Amino acid sequence: MSDRRSTPHAAGDDDPTPPRGVPASGGSPRSSRGLGRPRRGRDDWSEDDDWDEPNYFVRRALVVAVVVAAIAGAAIVVGQFLGGDDEAGPSSAAAAEWNTLVVLTADEIELVDRNSTDVVDTFDADASLLDAQSLVTGKVLVTSTDEGRIGQLDLADGSVRRARTGPDETLRISRDHPAIAVSGPDGGGDVTIIDTRDRSTLSVADVAGLDDPLIFATQVLVNPTGTHVAMPVPNAFQSVIIDLEAETSEALAGRVIALDDERVVTEQPAGGESELEFYDVTGERLGSVDVTSPQASLLRPDGTMLLVSVDGAVLTASADGSVDDVGTLTDPDAVPIEITDGIAVADGDRLLAIGGRRVFVLDRDGDQLGVAEGSLTTVARSGARCATVGTGSNAASTMLDLETGAVVAETEQGLAGATSYDGCTASFIGNTAQLIADGELLEVDADAIAAVAPDGGAYVALDGRDAEYAEIDGDGSVEIGGRDAVIHFGQR
Repeated sequence: MSDRRSTPHAAGDDDPTPPRGVPASGGSPRSSRGLGRPRRGRDDWSEDDDWDEPNYFVRRALVVAVVVAAIAGAAIVVGQFLGGDDEAGPSSAAAAEWNTLVVLTADEIELVDRNSTDVVDTFDADASLLDAQSLVTGKVLVTSTDEGRIGQLDLADGSVRRARTGPDETLRISRDHPAIAVSGPDGGGDVTIIDTRDRSTLSVADVAGLDDPLIFATQVLVNPTGTHVAMPVPNAFQSVIIDLEAETSEALAGRVIALDDERVVTEQPAGGESELEFYDVTGERLGSVDVTSPQASLLRPDGTMLLVSVDGAVLTASADGSVDDVGTLTDPDAVPIEITDGIAVADGDRLLAIGGRRVFVLDRDGDQLGVAEGSLTTVARSGARCATVGTGSNAASTMLDLETGAVVAETEQGLAGATSYDGCTASFIGNTAQLIADGELLEVDADAIAAVAPDGGAYVALDGRDAEYAEIDGDGSVEIGGRDAVIHFGQR
């Protein structure tokens, strides 16, 4: 066990970061409504010195974790995970070496080696450790307090970089990129983009020069390489695309619905029809096309869009104005199709069309590969290779292989809880603790399963007042935490 213990030193300043919208050097908040204004340097809000304010290292409550904790009769919360190599795209998270358990208690952070289960490092923390949100993106622990203080702790060297966001916001990982987090109010407003690769932060309103924008954090899109983010701004009747490196923005007409490393697509609906506008990532317009309003969409590598309408009609559309019919979704039980949503998965190779208590799996040519009854019950990240569909806590759940659309495994009851990054290892909340891994349904001798490793090889279970770590292919388990703890998987 390492004897290093990091304690923040006092610098004579209880709040070294300014309110959001005010430069660190002073001056007036943003006032311009125009888009495209460069943002000030990142270092104005972020510092690499020791943190001389409270280290609130934890998550107050993830919804699933709270449910699990209630079922297990314990107060432990197990947080979000994601991540990968600094330069890699989203799919690298599953293959990354998740070699560390990050155990947050009331007054310290323990780093536990996943192979030996020895404590390899410990950091002191403030007494308010259990009163903040937290998540891990690979090598960085991100925390956010109710007061809007963001901290990014490097798990390798213990250094902390801090920034400020708005009070009482929700912190979440982007489903599009495992190294980027987003903080924003649930009811909409300004959002903060947190890039853990260089531990920088930026306010969308500041970069875009917007006063009181209405932006929803769940609608922020990130391209695969993490160079750009885009999001609708409904109260400005437009969208914004931001270059994260240059910290500049461009305004786009319509609501952004797709983004990749070369293009961005927006939609302007009018009745049952929509105009799709195609741009490159610098904001240069490439063309447009009129289509039946899509409910699900996928931007393909050749720059064309795969679209699914509310009645299940599948078509493709191009920036040159051409539209081609592909086919129509079919339900094996002849249930009327009513598509209401869609999610691109498998790194853009698959599209999930969702609605009418059905989830359809399409390849990027628009061919229907499979369909399952129920609603999507797992977070379908962009790199997902499996998805779980369920019809309720007392009903069956089905895991789908997104490559083929076939059923991988089924449970008789229980809702999906924690999952691996690719979605192919998943725990279930029900009368018994169950886990689907490698296509098999496993029973776990514990009260509940609270977390699954991003690589799918291990899990954290709740047994009485203890948190226990176990490898799926191993024998036995090791206690790694008690009743009051937050546990993440991380990298060092």
